[in-house]
Amino acid sequence: MHITKSIMIIGGSGFLGTHLAISLRDQYKVIATYHHHKITIPGVSCFPIDLNNKPWVKRLIYTHRPDVIIYISGNNSLDWCDINPRSAERVHSFGVANITAHIDIIQPKFIYVSNSYVFDGFRGNYKETDTLLPGTVLGRVKTGGENVVRSRCLNYMIVRASPLLGRGNGLNLSFLDTLRLKLDNKERIEAATNEIHSFAPVAGFVDLVGHLIESGVRNKTLHYGGLTKISQYDFSKLYANHFHHDISLVTPRRSKYKKDNKEVSDEFIFDFTLNSSNAIESMKIKAYTIHETLAMLEKMHSI
Repeated sequence: MHITKSIMIIGGSGFLGTHLAISLRDQYKVIATYHHHKITIPGVSCFPIDLNNKPWVKRLIYTHRPDVIIYISGNNSLDWCDINPRSAERVHSFGVANITAHIDIIQPKFIYVSNSYVFDGFRGNYKETDTLLPGTVLGRVKTGGENVVRSRCLNYMIVRASPLLGRGNGLNLSFLDTLRLKLDNKERIEAATNEIHSFAPVAGFVDLVGHLIESGVRNKTLHYGGLTKISQYDFSKLYANHFHHDISLVTPRRSKYKKDNKEVSDEFIFDFTLNSSNAIESMKIKAYTIHETLAMLEKMHSI
């Protein structure tokens, strides 16, 4: 008798959570949680959650007994985390602790989604075994979340993702949504010139998670990003040109970082690119160049 696995997405109302829920709902029983933004996804059971309310968290987990928990809750904006460090720590680190405190009995596979800001950005092409030296609040709280998962879970996967490109869900605008809307309305948009990333399509990341759900791989960390190293500014110009917008609307800005509590030179370029070789080889997935990603986005826009 075939038994359908149940997948619980903590943070299902966000950009990535919605993409995962929609992709997984036809194959699994999907439970998605939300906090401030109530969401309705056909074919998905959606429930409110307060990660600080331990009795409610325990009740939610014991009621649904998920086979897999995917933790993607939290705000991944560098600026927001800098302004709200305690709130960032509560959701990215303490929230993980409150969830993992109640999974001993059911022992689900726990997939924690992290990002490239756990590194200092001084070298780039980071592998899973490279030393974590976060220089931002977001990087520090994500590192804390990773440490909680490793210390508390017997069956986990940590996936560090480069910035993902795709449509938002209408409740939360993705970076791509903001870029597209600004350019459509002929408004200027600022984009960082001193950060290099390996931008990747959200569809590729969703495919990786689907492979992880069915694989027997456990207690490992994987990286996922694209094959092109590019700044947010250069990508934005490339996007504008590809979709026939006015490139001059994209204006440069510089992100501010500190190293050892000292401002870094304005000329320095931070490289947060991830090496995805392990994920590509072990999970048999595809990584995309930025031009392949743009082609995917063009197809998406035409739907």
